[in-house]
Amino acid sequence: MPVLDLRQDKRAMSHPRLPYLERIELFAPLPERSRARIADIAGLQRFSNHGYLFREGEEPDFIYCFVEGGIALIGGADGQEAVIEFFGPGESVLLPAALLGLPYLVSGRATSDGQALLIPAGKLRQLIDEDVALAAQCARVLSRHWRALISQIKEIKTHGAAERLAHFLVSQTGKSKGPATLVLPGMKKEVATRLGIKPETLSRTLKKLRDYGVDTEGDTIRIASLERLAALTSATAGQDQADT
Repeated sequence: MPVLDLRQDKRAMSHPRLPYLERIELFAPLPERSRARIADIAGLQRFSNHGYLFREGEEPDFIYCFVEGGIALIGGADGQEAVIEFFGPGESVLLPAALLGLPYLVSGRATSDGQALLIPAGKLRQLIDEDVALAAQCARVLSRHWRALISQIKEIKTHGAAERLAHFLVSQTGKSKGPATLVLPGMKKEVATRLGIKPETLSRTLKKLRDYGVDTEGDTIRIASLERLAALTSATAGQDQADT
């Protein structure tokens, strides 16, 4: 191999954005050379709490990979907005729009100050066409997102407010056993729309979950036992369905 190519590879492997990519779920499992090619096209951008990173209907210029902080994906017009999902450090958004070249279906509003890697959509598509490992990893991540979407739809259609909230709180901890403390990823009214319930229902349901070891202080949630909360069965679904 020519000396020039070796030098280029060495410079790429020491790219200052490589450490950030290693923290992103989408790119962390890739071979180092694949990550180096992505680092070469990536930019790093800071964002402020409550600011919009992108808006529904815009053309897909980038995918966003969160290094710090997070966003809520928002759908609907002013006054009728609903949170579709929250995303935080290590996660990425807008990969489907970038791959298909179609407008964003949602807006992205920051839930805290933070920073994100921005990967240009056109250049990413070109890399996917050339890099089998990257293409396979994108397929795996999109498959996981599809399963998460189906799970969320199923939960909203078949579970009551208490069960939805219990599952949501457990999922936010990143653990499955023992006690846990977490901060809600957004305002309570945003969490309520993510769960498909009214804000007042969220408040009542948090009080109901005290019987399952859940204590609330502002946006901080303390769970005495994740096992106990996760054991909340579908027997609770329907008890509070009328509130939703």
